[in-house]
Amino acid sequence: MTLLATVFDLDETLVDSAATWNQVIGTVAARHDHRWTSTDWTAIQGTSTANWSAYLAERCHGLTPERAASECVDGMVDAIARGTFGLLPGAAELVALAAELGPVGLVSASPRRYVRAAASASGLRRHVEAIVTGDDVTNGKPAPDPYLLAARKLGLDPVNVLAIEDSASGIRSAHAAGMTVLAIPNATTARDADVLKLAACTASDARVAAKEICQLWVNVYALSR
Repeated sequence: MTLLATVFDLDETLVDSAATWNQVIGTVAARHDHRWTSTDWTAIQGTSTANWSAYLAERCHGLTPERAASECVDGMVDAIARGTFGLLPGAAELVALAAELGPVGLVSASPRRYVRAAASASGLRRHVEAIVTGDDVTNGKPAPDPYLLAARKLGLDPVNVLAIEDSASGIRSAHAAGMTVLAIPNATTARDADVLKLAACTASDARVAAKEICQLWVNVYALSR
């Protein structure tokens, strides 16, 4: 087995977007007479756009899932334009390093318009050869479909691809697709030992992940000799 490419999750793996998503969804909820709470936010963590938009629509008078998603994406794209959030520390360097090693892809559960706006504004887009978003698959994370599609777009077998993820659903998705997984656990994932067992290695942040990705490439290459 040889690693030939790297694919990244976006939110909270590369960009510091969670707090802004929570605020934007809360603003949309308030606009439609629902008080968004921490319980609501916890309930939608790691879910697909179809799931969280349906959840929001159920709690908001006169709001459809499609409109819920559209209004939230409008808010996030506006936040990107205003520079409300950006890359996590070390993320730019991590992606640049991965691009030196091979092709790079983005695999996000978020809507296409948001993903492309975030990737362009953060400067990541110039390194990325394939993008898969929540709009591109019927079955999102934790199903393997998003990562399988990313591998096809890169023209590679999934076993030759390294996936870098922070969430339980993303780790499960990449692992199910047959990829090697490097986990940068978020606060919830860090407590989920069963999920972390699926990862070949873990890193506390993007800076540490840069060291791990180099070691993974060396280890896998040595094993393939």
